[in-house]
Order: sequence, then C-alpha cells, then structure tokens
Amino acid sequence: MRATDLIVTITSLVEQRVPTFLWGAPGIGKSSIVKQIAQDKGVGFIDLRLALMDPTDLKGIPFYDKESHTALWAPPAFLPRHGEGILFLDELNSAPPSVQASAYQLILDRKVGEYELPSGWAIVAAGNREGDRGVTYRMPSPLANRFVHFEMEVDVEDWRLWAYKKGLDERVVSYISYRSEHLFTFDAKSDAKSFATPRSWEYVDKILKSTITKELLLDTLSGAIGREVGVSFLSFAKVMNRLPDIEN
Repeated sequence: MRATDLIVTITSLVEQRVPTFLWGAPGIGKSSIVKQIAQDKGVGFIDLRLALMDPTDLKGIPFYDKESHTALWAPPAFLPRHGEGILFLDELNSAPPSVQASAYQLILDRKVGEYELPSGWAIVAAGNREGDRGVTYRMPSPLANRFVHFEMEVDVEDWRLWAYKKGLDERVVSYISYRSEHLFTFDAKSDAKSFATPRSWEYVDKILKSTITKELLLDTLSGAIGREVGVSFLSFAKVMNRLPDIEN
C-alpha cells in the first residue's frame, strides 16, 4: 500500500484504537509515517523498542504495599499516563519471542500488570519482513492476530511530494525523477552494505549540504547509496549544474 493511502487508513484505525502493524523493507519510511500521523493529529508519540527490553520490563517492578500487605507492580515510567497519542512499538518482531509474548496483554487488553493504557492512546507497531536480512523472529500467531496488518510499498510520486515538502536538494529530487528505479535498490539476496532507499537519499541531501570536499564526495555518497548509483547521481548532478538558469 502507498504511503499516502497508509496515512489515511492508519489514521482512521488509530481513532478507533485498533492495533495496527506496518510491514516493509528497511529504510522506506515506516517510522516516519507513524510519527507524521501523530504530528498531524497533534497528539503524543512514544517510540518503544521492545528489542532492547527484557520480558519483565513492561510489567515494571514489584513493591510491598503496607495497607494491603500484598506485592503490587510499579509500572515503568516510559509508558503514557494520560492524554492522547500513539504508542509505537517499532521493530517489534526484532524482539525475542519471550519479549513479544510479554506484549500480548498490552496490545489486546490495553493493560499489563497494574498498568492500563489511557483511553486516548492507540498502539501501532512496525517491523521488517522476514526476508529482508534484518534481525527478526517469526511473529507468533496469537500476537499476529492482535493486529490489522499492512505492507508498505515504495512509491516514487509519494516520495517526490515528501521530498519537496522536506526541502531536499533539487538535484536529488530531479535525479529520482530521471531514474526512478534508483529510489530503492535494496536486494535481500545481495550482501551489499550500502544501497539506495528513501532514508539513504535523505542522507545524500545532508551530505550535499555538508562541508565534504569534492575529492571525498563520491566515496561518501557510495557509502550511503552504493557505488553504482553514486557514480550515476554525480554524473547527473554535474550535467545539471552546467545547465543555464532560464530565469536569468
């Protein structure tokens, strides 16, 4: 599904507090979409990485209650207490199965231990697909059934609209308009460490705006988008720089 369609769909599901999972290849903007939805709605946004947690971290720590003479659980400070927002479980399927299992109750029942997710908060999760060479674990069926699932596609027109709004270097936007197949060159069967993605083209924009010298520019760009695409982009940029400005 295209990014523009995903924003509309996930926004509607967030309003109904329906847990949503966004699948997609690395570097295509899954996290950015969810954050944009929160910004557009003017609500809070908490990015929670379960892959960095132990199974007991979501439940908190136990303490002795003098009045009831029982052990209660103190919820962790990183969970929201009030207001409205999106609790974003990024890279959820990168967490070990035991940690994923600890999130079952939070996702479906909106509570865990003594903690209850405020009614104004929705849960959205995201992760790479199993064939994307990322660190992933197969999602257990009981957890998968707690979400509505979508797979994000890379769409050139959506990216160009985003790039214009973001103010990316015109050479980057023009090059992708010229060679649209170079927007996303990730190949799960390749061992290449550098490849072009919407995220790495944003890095290219920052590289072009940096103080890196011309002598080091090709190697730096190659580290972001790969050697072949880097050479092609620089050749295009050199020609573009020589074109006359029709406004002058």
